Amino acid sequence: MSYQDRAWQRVDPATLAFRGEILPRRFLPGEHPLGDADLLARNLTAETRTLVLDSGGGDVTVALAMARLIHERGLDVRVDGRCASACALLPFLAGRHKVVAPGAVVEFHSTNSLDPRDTPDARARLTREMEAIRGQLPDLSRDGVTVTPPDLGGATVDAILAARRGNAAQLRQAIAGLYREWGMAPVLLDDIDRSTDAYLAGHPGLLRDQVWWWFPSSLMMERYGVTGLDAALVTADTLTRLGLEVGGIHLSAEHRP
Repeated sequence: MSYQDRAWQRVDPATLAFRGEILPRRFLPGEHPLGDADLLARNLTAETRTLVLDSGGGDVTVALAMARLIHERGLDVRVDGRCASACALLPFLAGRHKVVAPGAVVEFHSTNSLDPRDTPDARARLTREMEAIRGQLPDLSRDGVTVTPPDLGGATVDAILAARRGNAAQLRQAIAGLYREWGMAPVLLDDIDRSTDAYLAGHPGLLRDQVWWWFPSSLMMERYGVTGLDAALVTADTLTRLGLEVGGIHLSAEHRP
């Protein structure tokens, strides 16, 4: 079965379903050259009214493109399962009507890609990543060949963190711009960061992308201006189950951050 057939399925003439990680073109399996934003555009028909989402997130740039298309087409979205990270921030909030089925959950977190803090933990993690990439390279020194790790070059941790901060700022600006177009408050992004900072301050050793937040409908509508939201209540048992299934810490933002 091809990637497209696994991730994108036609439920009925009016309903298209996407299940899986949001991937850019360069990471998809070789049998299909397109990324998920391209596949969304390809699978939409004149009859499509609803996009079903079940995704733990993925590439933010691709999610931006998906969100723009969802909003332009005036599609409804429905979450069956879990919609988290980039899925929650963009495709879900782009929907005209946003339905979260009973037992399903939408979760937000402050990710390293969107908020690459220059902390000892972040530096240690990046150093490990760089060493792992270098460790996978063949030893061609015996042939007089100097091999540079792809996407790293001779860059230092400082240079890579600086580049990530620049990219993060551009992505946040793009997301905030979409929120303003949709009549939403971009302070949602800041609130997620502040809530995560506060939690991490009391729980050292956790990474930022290990802390997930569920926001009740009343908070999403009243503070952030989210419209068309119809979401079932998420119970403490559901959040506990998510911790067992996907790892990390799953919290309820019951009050204004």
